[in-house]
Amino acid sequence: MKALIPFLLALAAIALFSSAKAVDFIRQIQLIDGKTVVYDMPISNATGTVRSKPIEGNGSVFQLYAYEDPIYSPYTVADVNVGNAVHANVSLGSNLVDLNVLGLHLDINLGEDPSSSSMPKLLAEKAVGSLIPQATVTLSSADPYFPPRTRADQPYRVKIAIDRLPVPGSEVPENTPTKVRLEKSYKLYHPTLHVPAENGSGQGSYSEAFEFNQNGTYSMPSVYQNLPGTSPTRVMGEESHSAYILLGSENALAKIASSTIQIWPVSTAAIQGIQAGKLYYELPQQVQATLTDLYPDSVTYAQIYKGQPSLGQKGFTIPSSVFSINTFAPQTTVVPLQDLVNGVSDDGDYTIEILTITPFNQRQPERLTHLSFQLKRNIKVHAGITTSE
Repeated sequence: MKALIPFLLALAAIALFSSAKAVDFIRQIQLIDGKTVVYDMPISNATGTVRSKPIEGNGSVFQLYAYEDPIYSPYTVADVNVGNAVHANVSLGSNLVDLNVLGLHLDINLGEDPSSSSMPKLLAEKAVGSLIPQATVTLSSADPYFPPRTRADQPYRVKIAIDRLPVPGSEVPENTPTKVRLEKSYKLYHPTLHVPAENGSGQGSYSEAFEFNQNGTYSMPSVYQNLPGTSPTRVMGEESHSAYILLGSENALAKIASSTIQIWPVSTAAIQGIQAGKLYYELPQQVQATLTDLYPDSVTYAQIYKGQPSLGQKGFTIPSSVFSINTFAPQTTVVPLQDLVNGVSDDGDYTIEILTITPFNQRQPERLTHLSFQLKRNIKVHAGITTSE
């Protein structure tokens, strides 16, 4: 007996910046009696409700697509909620349109060059059916910003809630999914555009995976990113945790939930115009600091104090150096270190530090770099005066 389930696919909170105006549609894919049936349902509004075709056979896979506007901003991000089980934050920079659905490989070609901007972008996917389990994957970090993000040296939390798995020992139809598999994948970002690389490069999956055969909520409180790169603290990209089930007699993987977290690099700083360990008879006037990849929510500044470097030491904050941001991607800038004289009293050893405050380390300052120098402005002259007749 075929299960006919009326299904409402609710599209909520689809937010696109004005620079990317998309024409959306929902694709419903079903495998009925060994044949693939595809329905496309256009979306005319940014929010609303679309009624699906009856769900038959082994269930249906629903996919949300959007087209890019010709005037494309690489920073455009769509925040999509589909139904109550899928949440995705996806940059529109991806050109991946090859799909593996219900065991069948589909090449979606709408008559244009696949590298063209006219290709639709797959934003979200969900499998539904009378016997298909439900799952919600949630990623979070010490930074409360949405979409989720963290810093390359900081952990994040993974939570998966699973429902509608059959109770062990109960009688269920053949090929009913009995497990949920959690897999982890990644995308590397362009170092200046801060979006995934074009044409799917810099993307992959990790070998680790977890399987769950019982309903419930499971947590991993401390997960560290594994983005490939020569310096683990300097990588940038995103990691996704996706829940899959085995569907149909071919045991094809179908995604039922997914969540993505952005990984931003640890900031670096360099002080120019003054040399570490050098003796100065007057304060240099052309001192500056180069701040690279500042965390999107951060306040960064320089301070000067008398003595050798000491973590936690509070000195004189150099006003011209204060740089505060609250945005969606790292920033790089150069700030002047003016009026050093206001932080200097008598001669001796002095230290300049660059500090940053972020949502991490309980919003306490973290030192990015420092240098020390000697100052000796008072010069004593020993001389004598003689006369001759």
